[in-house]
Amino acid sequence: MVGISAMDTVSYTLTFANPSGHPPGAFGVKKYVVRNVREGLTKPGQWYLDRSAGKVVYWPVLGEDMTKAEVFAPTIESIIRIEGTKDKPARDITIRGITLSVTTTPLEAGGFGAGKFKGAVTITSAQNCRLLNLEIVNVGGQGIKASGNNLRIERCEVHHTGACGIRCIGTDCIVSDNHIHDVGLTYPSAIAMQGGGRDCLISHNEIHETPYTAVNCGGQNNRIEHNLIYHAMQELHDGAGIYCFAGNGLVLRGNFIRDIVDTGGYGASAYYLDERSENCLVEGNLSVGIARPSHNHMAKRNTIRNNVFISDADARLTFPKSSDYTVEKNIVYAKGKIVLENPDAITTLQNNVLFSKEGIVQARKLKNYSQSGTYQLDAGSGNMLVDPLVLEFKAGVVKFDPASPAGKLGIKPIDVSGAGRRR
Repeated sequence: MVGISAMDTVSYTLTFANPSGHPPGAFGVKKYVVRNVREGLTKPGQWYLDRSAGKVVYWPVLGEDMTKAEVFAPTIESIIRIEGTKDKPARDITIRGITLSVTTTPLEAGGFGAGKFKGAVTITSAQNCRLLNLEIVNVGGQGIKASGNNLRIERCEVHHTGACGIRCIGTDCIVSDNHIHDVGLTYPSAIAMQGGGRDCLISHNEIHETPYTAVNCGGQNNRIEHNLIYHAMQELHDGAGIYCFAGNGLVLRGNFIRDIVDTGGYGASAYYLDERSENCLVEGNLSVGIARPSHNHMAKRNTIRNNVFISDADARLTFPKSSDYTVEKNIVYAKGKIVLENPDAITTLQNNVLFSKEGIVQARKLKNYSQSGTYQLDAGSGNMLVDPLVLEFKAGVVKFDPASPAGKLGIKPIDVSGAGRRR
């Protein structure tokens, strides 16, 4: 997001008011959006801010009486700020049961994940602080942006934000039972829930209607468990329902991710371990309706075990520039073909049920990112290429026919029906 300081109509040149995060057209993406121009008013309910005249132009919806309308114009970035220091952290503060709304952001690029902006609630260098049962709605930046030790963010609803929903980075923090939706309305690179640090827990959150990644986490020994995620990655690509970058010893367990559509480019995934993710465990998760349930890039020594991945079309499990993977006791069911990209990254590939209704279970060898050969997996690969006889899965409880081969391979039943907010 950048402002415009000048427009030359002769040379067709726009001059930015501030630097962009990347040069226009970087990475081959030649897309842009022009916001806040009067010509953009195309239907009732839209508005335009004329900064030069100091006026707002609004197109009312049918039957709306503007003599009775309330208009809120935000002038601050944060409503509540709790600020400590490394030597003197802010301690033992609880904020409970209030609604916060109407903040703004400066007109500038937000950086990766639109993480640059402040939150309606901003907490820095805090200890033993709690945010409980808050509703944060219609804010220009983040809903909650927090850092510190032993923080708790629980049972909050954060929605209709310009940037991220909740960002919490620290040690021994818990972010649980929150409802995050309709985020990134101004900055589509926004991440709904971002964590990091050490020994933190992100659990039982329900996240949906996001333009980019639903959950992003790195750090060390963090757990991402029992989250319900759907309708993520609606605008951008190269992200996932759960996207981990530079994580060591992360655990992704018991999550239910469904209905993420691939919008092209570098694709959209359910579970994504990216650069420098090591010694991580992806176990007991379910994905439904996602063409790339597992994507792994420049990662190593990770384990993908006892997951169920179900696709209405093709299913791709990808491992470019990765190594030393264990992939065992998973079920991959695809109505199209199943493709494993860069099988050389997998040290142990055994006791999986890989079933393609088209009868194609293909391994594609890669040299860097280019395909260098293909071959068909067969029954001698240590895996079974037969129907797993899944009877039910849509509600999160995966049930097998008694004749299913899953039990013979030691694949444990999966029940993620409790993923998401606990009532």
